[in-house]
Amino acid sequence: MTILKLLGVGLILGAGGAAASFGVRFEKRKLAVLAGWIHLIRYIRSQVDCYLLPMPQILERADTALLEECLCRQPKPDLPAVYHASQIYLDAEAQRLLSSFVREYGFETREELLRLSDYYMEALGQIRARRMEELRAKTRVIFAVCIGTAILISILLW
Repeated sequence: MTILKLLGVGLILGAGGAAASFGVRFEKRKLAVLAGWIHLIRYIRSQVDCYLLPMPQILERADTALLEECLCRQPKPDLPAVYHASQIYLDAEAQRLLSSFVREYGFETREELLRLSDYYMEALGQIRARRMEELRAKTRVIFAVCIGTAILISILLW
C-alpha cells in the first residue's frame, strides 16, 4: 500500500511539474509572438518604404518563417488572418494595438503608413520590454503555484 501511495505522490508531483513547464512555455511563447509581430511590422514598413505595394502582395512576398513567428501557417494569408492566428498569445493591450493596426493599415498615404508602422513597432516594443522584465517573476510564481499545489494535494491525499 505504501508503494502505491509513493507512486501516486510521484504522479501528482510530475503533473505539477508538467503544469509549471507548460505555464512557463506559454509565457515565453507570448514574448516570441510579440517579437514576431514586431518583425512583421518592420518587414511591412520596409516594403512600403521601398516599393509601396498593396498588403496582399507584401504578405505574399514575406518569408514563411516570418509569418510562422506570428503563428500563421496559411499559404496566402491576409493581415486579419495573421492577427487571428496569434490572438490567443496576446494580452489585452497587445490585442488592442494589433487590432487597430490591422484595421488602419492600407488606407493611408505612404508617409502615414510609415508613421503608423513606427508607432506600432515602438508600442509593441515597449510592451515586450515590460513583459521581459516580468518574465522572471512570472516564472517563479508559476513554479511556486504549480509545485506548491502538487505538494499540498500529495499531503492531503497521503
